[in-house]
Amino acid sequence: MANTLNLGNGNWGVKKDSLLGYNSENGNFKPLAFNFTRASSATVVNKAGLIETVGGGEPRIDFSNDAKGALLLEPQRTNSLVQSNQFDTTWSTSNAATTSGQIGVGGSLDAWKLESSGSSSSFIFQAISTSAVTTRSIYAKAGSVNWFSINSSGSQVAYFDLSNGVVGTKSSNIIDATMESVGDGWYRCSVEIDSQSNFYVFIANADNSQASNNGDSIYIQYAQVEQGSYATSYIPTQGQSGGVTRVADACNNGGNEQ
Repeated sequence: MANTLNLGNGNWGVKKDSLLGYNSENGNFKPLAFNFTRASSATVVNKAGLIETVGGGEPRIDFSNDAKGALLLEPQRTNSLVQSNQFDTTWSTSNAATTSGQIGVGGSLDAWKLESSGSSSSFIFQAISTSAVTTRSIYAKAGSVNWFSINSSGSQVAYFDLSNGVVGTKSSNIIDATMESVGDGWYRCSVEIDSQSNFYVFIANADNSQASNNGDSIYIQYAQVEQGSYATSYIPTQGQSGGVTRVADACNNGGNEQ
């Protein structure tokens, strides 16, 4: 009997604070000693590709990279942005306009169009202050142009090609820059930066160029700034001072966030 029980493999039984094993001989779920805890809500990519929020203590079965799903276990992280997806509030613009209600990741309807309204550099930014290594990430999709950049308030910048899914020019003081396809032309673009403040998103009409023309546009969604060397699952913020913290996942007898 023990050899027929498995955790996952496309058959998930989850409930608050626990996971069930799947018996492949008789097609039902059995209780096993997998006790799960997480003292906060968290997000996960569901089967439809949507990013959804689940409650505290509920195991997250993530389908972002595996059609069968995988148990998502992550360390504690804080998204320090005051507003992570409300780009007309604590975000400031320069020669740019934002329009809400756009089709986003997985068919969601809370993405934004970022459009140039002038003939010089066009960007949006949120003020932050940090002395630590942070990873800044944002979901983005090509609009009338396919290039954009993530910048700090210093000289650190990385360019992303949203049509071909490749990282373009990046300054030598960028620790790392990556982009991951999440379907329907959307990418999660991330930059690892050492000790620089403010989070800028520039519309670009070419690689290594901050120039833009009136009407140039891209689509953006779900921004995040977290201490650490890689981006974790999206942590929504809606005006909370100091950001929002997702507590670490723990699955006793089944693994941990490492």
